[in-house]
Amino acid sequence: MRKTGTKEWAEISKNIMQGCKHNCRYCYARSNALRFRIIQNRDEWTKIRLSRGKLDELTYNLHGKRIMFPSSHDIFPEFIDETVKYLEGWLKHGNEILIVSKPHLDCIKKICNDLEKYKKQIVFRFTIGSYDNNVLKFWEVEAPNFEERFDSLKYAFSNGFATSVSCEPFLDGNIVILVEKLLPFISDSIWVGKMNKIRERVDLKGWTQKDLDFLNLIEKSQTDEKIHEIYNKLKDNPKVKWKDSIKQVMGLPEEEIG
Repeated sequence: MRKTGTKEWAEISKNIMQGCKHNCRYCYARSNALRFRIIQNRDEWTKIRLSRGKLDELTYNLHGKRIMFPSSHDIFPEFIDETVKYLEGWLKHGNEILIVSKPHLDCIKKICNDLEKYKKQIVFRFTIGSYDNNVLKFWEVEAPNFEERFDSLKYAFSNGFATSVSCEPFLDGNIVILVEKLLPFISDSIWVGKMNKIRERVDLKGWTQKDLDFLNLIEKSQTDEKIHEIYNKLKDNPKVKWKDSIKQVMGLPEEEIG
């Protein structure tokens, strides 16, 4: 079976809360929560709550496989103490953790400082789909702006942590320029992927023409023709990795989990 989604990055994923305050319009986790009636409406997803059962988990052990954290929410300042404690529970047993986030700088500073002794077991992967704050604000409504995410990347990099970036989804036609901006601060990899199932996951009710312009921009930016252009411009960079949505267009084989 072809690896897709989080399975391209890690075989195991962990979460400690339900919901996410970032309110991304394309959120797959919210879409699934609505589909399976875990939540009753889209707004409910932004009211995050900790899963105490996860925080009190007594089954910390050595998995021997990379653990991705989190996969269905993000990391927030008000729960950073619980987050660091949870991460340390897995790290002290020798696990490698892939920390995925649209990062709040204060959270990244605390993780780097408090878990410094485990830095060889940690890879940061920050989601940055555009350097245009107008685009970011539209699609990822309450998430940090480009400058804060870029500063988080530079902070982790300068403190000796392995760094990577997810440009999935890339949010406009400037993905090649974005990659060039980010590469000097990436020690691991940068993943490029399309916005999947746009008209299934995005609620278009009440949208204005200005809103629809953002939608048209992303749809025009990820046509098969555009994907070929992006691939040809970035294919020779060994740090650039392609998510399943790109591989399908280009007919690429699976890569190692990473």
